[in-house]
Amino acid sequence: MSKNTKTLVFYLVGIFIMIALLIFIIFGVKSVLNENAKNDDVAMASEEPSTETTTFEKTTEAITTEMTTEEVTEEMTTEEVEELPLIELGVADDVTPPVFLGCPETIELKVDQAFVADAYVSFADDIDRNPVLTTEGTVDYTVPGNYPIKLTLTDEAGHSTVKDVTVKVVEEYTAYNPTEKPKEDFSTFASVYKNDNTTLGIDVSRWQEDVDFNLVKQAGCDFVIIRIGGFDEGSTYTDRYFKDNIANAKAAGLKVGIYWHAEESNVDQVRENVRYMLDILGGESLDFPIAYDWEDFSHFQDYHMSINDLNNCLEVFYGEVKKYGYDACIYGSKNYLDSVWKNMGEHPVWLANYVDNTTYSGQYYMWQQSNTGRIPGVNGDVDLNILYNDRYVR
Repeated sequence: MSKNTKTLVFYLVGIFIMIALLIFIIFGVKSVLNENAKNDDVAMASEEPSTETTTFEKTTEAITTEMTTEEVTEEMTTEEVEELPLIELGVADDVTPPVFLGCPETIELKVDQAFVADAYVSFADDIDRNPVLTTEGTVDYTVPGNYPIKLTLTDEAGHSTVKDVTVKVVEEYTAYNPTEKPKEDFSTFASVYKNDNTTLGIDVSRWQEDVDFNLVKQAGCDFVIIRIGGFDEGSTYTDRYFKDNIANAKAAGLKVGIYWHAEESNVDQVRENVRYMLDILGGESLDFPIAYDWEDFSHFQDYHMSINDLNNCLEVFYGEVKKYGYDACIYGSKNYLDSVWKNMGEHPVWLANYVDNTTYSGQYYMWQQSNTGRIPGVNGDVDLNILYNDRYVR
């Protein structure tokens, strides 16, 4: 082999050794990186998530009792909910006259007491927030007797509703002796309304105080709807028995739902109060829709809202709770379900009608049949409810 040939072979062997060494280094580094990545994945899966960095899972369990109202944010939503657009109506849309929600045929006044009609009646309009009440007739406040008065409601579109009443001036008020409604024992209630298509329950609040839910369950009751709190005279409140009620009811094996005592006059209050309510609820699972219980109709005009405003409040309530994985329903008496609630979103209805056989013609999934029920485990009166199993699908 010549000298030049030996030199060429030497260089080729050197180049081969360098290539082999480079390949070894590359694969060695890659192996180390893969092992480190594998170890990091295992650590992340086994490590408890930090409460400071973990985002909320899209479940109702994400809402905990530790959260303040401000912490219940849109980031916690369980789903994107397509809300019904709020119905904004003006004078041009007003084709319905205002209504008297409450107006006695006879109004008693003591001698020398002035008659102010607004103090004795309740009224509303579908669009006008401030319909005008006027009176025609004369009352001699110094002389006992009966005086006919005509009350007229007028909305800004010019529609009117007239109501004739009698103002009775008296030396002393007529004694009020209401007929006490008979108590309804739960066992009797069950014998009438329990069948293959019904489930029976009660609803409670602080007015029932301490409830023995084990005795309630043993009596044949299947569920309880619990007041969580509400909005009263401009302030939110929590029913002081709520936490014990929901814990003890679940422990006794009862299905549970809640209701919100509502007195909001606009949708902004509703949005704020839903967050307050969910903070109290703390992610508790529920077996029924959350009931929107707005029933302060005795002096509705003081809220300066229209019937349309009230129905918008319901729709916003429904949309807000739906974002967090809950359903909602309307609670209402037959009278106001017929005259006030439009139920634009066709939400479930919890009917209140204290009769043996209701004549309500609308759709309802639950019927509050009595407010003078008696059941073991509850001291005093309690509301009795009938759930129709084929009308409610979760």
